[in-house]
Amino acid sequence: MSEKALAYIIKADSDDMGTVIGGLNKVSEDDAALLASRSLREDFDGCVSEAVLPNSGSPKAQSYTPPEAAAKPVVGKPNLKPAYPVRADQPVSSSLELTKGLVSMFSSYARDESQKKTYAAAGQCLATSVYKAGFSQETLHFLAGGAPLGTGSIVDHVPNDKDKAIWQSPRFTQELVDCTANATPTPLSEP
Repeated sequence: MSEKALAYIIKADSDDMGTVIGGLNKVSEDDAALLASRSLREDFDGCVSEAVLPNSGSPKAQSYTPPEAAAKPVVGKPNLKPAYPVRADQPVSSSLELTKGLVSMFSSYARDESQKKTYAAAGQCLATSVYKAGFSQETLHFLAGGAPLGTGSIVDHVPNDKDKAIWQSPRFTQELVDCTANATPTPLSEP
């Protein structure tokens, strides 16, 4: 990661990864994609695990207090029942057919109402990114159905390796982050 990108991250001083990545994207698209990548997350998690639970058997004292989760993680099996009917014999031929399903699916992971509103505002952008990414019809049908998974990862249910590779690619991941970072939720109107 470039020095310029690292300086931006420090200056941003934020816990909101989407906001940081969105802003970093204006500084360096490559560094933003790297920050959003699954491989960096896995490497980071591995380092943290080693630092907190070293191989010597005696845990090091933590020099920081980890942040508390905004919501308790959902434990159990994901809900794979589609929220919207999708005809398997009809191809998904437009991003509009994906919007409701993607909003349902992403919202099932939301920490709070504010995040659900952000996903709703980002729905069309998410749908356009998904539609243009080159997924198979089988994956498009799954996403259009909008199963409110609520646990695990969406990519775990993507039906083939080619589509999983697309979903996990830094470019696609960055597009999804950009959609949510640039979304402007509409406030509820009062009567």
